[in-house]
Amino acid sequence: MRTLVVTDSMIWNAETEYALAVAGAEAAMGFEVSLAAPGGSVALAKAPTGVATHVLPGASLSRSPADLLAACRWISSRTLDSPGAIVHSSRSSAHVAVALARSGSTKLVHLRGGAVPPSAGALNRYLYRRRTDAVIASSGRIESWVRERLGVREERVFTIYLPIDIERFAAGGDGAGVRREFDIAAGSPLVVNVARLAPIKGHAVLLEAWSRVVGKYPSAVLLLIGEPWSGQPEGLAARAGELGVSSNVRFAGRRDDVPSVLAAADVCVCSSVGSEENSRAVSEYMAAGRPVVATNVGVIPELVVDGGTGLLVEPVDVGALAEGLAQLLDDPDRAAKMGASGAVR
Repeated sequence: MRTLVVTDSMIWNAETEYALAVAGAEAAMGFEVSLAAPGGSVALAKAPTGVATHVLPGASLSRSPADLLAACRWISSRTLDSPGAIVHSSRSSAHVAVALARSGSTKLVHLRGGAVPPSAGALNRYLYRRRTDAVIASSGRIESWVRERLGVREERVFTIYLPIDIERFAAGGDGAGVRREFDIAAGSPLVVNVARLAPIKGHAVLLEAWSRVVGKYPSAVLLLIGEPWSGQPEGLAARAGELGVSSNVRFAGRRDDVPSVLAAADVCVCSSVGSEENSRAVSEYMAAGRPVVATNVGVIPELVVDGGTGLLVEPVDVGALAEGLAQLLDDPDRAAKMGASGAVR
């Protein structure tokens, strides 16, 4: 099976993440997978192992008719001699380009992994209903948008949660080494959060909640894994100081050994206040067999069984987040059972 993934995204966002995850999963399944994106795009830089990359002509498909035409010509040249191939489009402008360019028996399967509902206009309805063979959505909520807003038949829309390498996380890693690296005693409770340090990820709320947890568990440590963002981690570090928990918080930046970090954790947390239509972090927490405390946003309530694989709390509710973390730290046996159930799920 041959597949081509086409995106015109230049930046890292939920749609790009989802497209690359699907490409990587198909390559792991033995498909011959190619990725086409504009030169200099993050998609090309982060292409998964086993995925061939190509520079897509034109970087402004949504704004430049000339770029759109160039992309259509390139896509057509790639699909004319590929009977039975599948082309995935990611983002609306790439969707239009592939719909215009595909030929022969090539199938168009559009990928939707973003948090913005699709336009219900007549042209978009025609694009989805008449020019697209199937749609893959990263959550049930997105699937419902496609069916209800665009009138796409149920049998042509499928939910596939963000693919991750389950075996990599199930195998664990050197959790003890992570604790030594960050000077965390073996008996000290460790809570891990994996997320870029952007406001939507709710770190400010998490620190407020953490200050309450530390009141009960003075030796507890919160380990924050994630890429720096505008003004962060400096602003968050200052806030931790104001709350009196600087010694209970570690900022670790981006890490490539996330399985080892999760192996060291007692509990994992997601404090996002919005988005999370993919929620790679929560899926990885569960694959690693860790109990989860997470906010009830995006795809998370589809992944986490409240009271079964973790605890769900409402976003921006400091008290509920603190209580959820404390509950699982209070009862390690219950937490372990939740983690094991999450790994099975």
